[in-house]
Amino acid sequence: MFKDKKFWLQPLWMAALTVPWGIGGFIAHTGFSLSAGLGAYWLLGLVLPFFFFVIQNKGYGAEVGPARGIIHLPVWISLVIVQVVVFWNYLTKADIAWKTNPIPTGIGVFLVLLFFAFITVPIDYMLAALYHSLKEKGGIKYRWLASAFFTGLIPGTLLISMVVLFAIGETRLDPFTGMLFLMEVMTISFWMKIALAMMTFGIYLFTQFDGSKGRRAVQTIFTAVFWLMLAFIPFIISTHLPSTGSWRAYGDPSYLSIFPYLSDLWLTGFSIWGADKLTNWIFKE
Repeated sequence: MFKDKKFWLQPLWMAALTVPWGIGGFIAHTGFSLSAGLGAYWLLGLVLPFFFFVIQNKGYGAEVGPARGIIHLPVWISLVIVQVVVFWNYLTKADIAWKTNPIPTGIGVFLVLLFFAFITVPIDYMLAALYHSLKEKGGIKYRWLASAFFTGLIPGTLLISMVVLFAIGETRLDPFTGMLFLMEVMTISFWMKIALAMMTFGIYLFTQFDGSKGRRAVQTIFTAVFWLMLAFIPFIISTHLPSTGSWRAYGDPSYLSIFPYLSDLWLTGFSIWGADKLTNWIFKE
């Protein structure tokens, strides 16, 4: 992939159409220009590759089809979350450095923006190629992994990023307020996970299940119901356990439903498997 000259054209145009907005906003160095510049960088980085990959019918990566564009959406949003954490951590320091050494600081910011614009292209391609490889083998494995990906990538990245930010002490919050902040982030991540799961099941799985529309609708509904049941069971168990004890900070059962990425694998896996078995039993001939 990296030896193909045609591959490098895509991250280059990605960077050319997005990075100037971000670096321009930083160089202008006002609150409005920075917000507008980064906003344009993030927005264009989301929509331009999406539409290009969806309609691409020739050139590098065309063989993986529109899936690459769809995969790009959660990938880029997750990268934006990481960028927000990076800027949160270093923006004040970058502002001070800009006032004393503007050229090296500007180059550093440019390289950071360029890095994120570049890496999204190979990530999109490799994930799309993996998806097509798994789909060709059939079965429920590709549906399971794709559902876990769409359901958990963004919430998981948000949670990990904020935990890392808190761990290195850059939230600038006292320990008690910081713990409340993390609890709020966990809550947001969980409800975000629920919304993404329902969207994934209703849009993606419904189109990927086999059989008539009625059968696919039934299987989709069962998948969603099983997922919700499995997601809330650890919370119900948690509420019936003693509230005292330091162990709850590290081993609370509710973590089973919110632990980044791994929780999405077991939730979607058991839900899809259970719904498949139940639907086959209902529609057996």
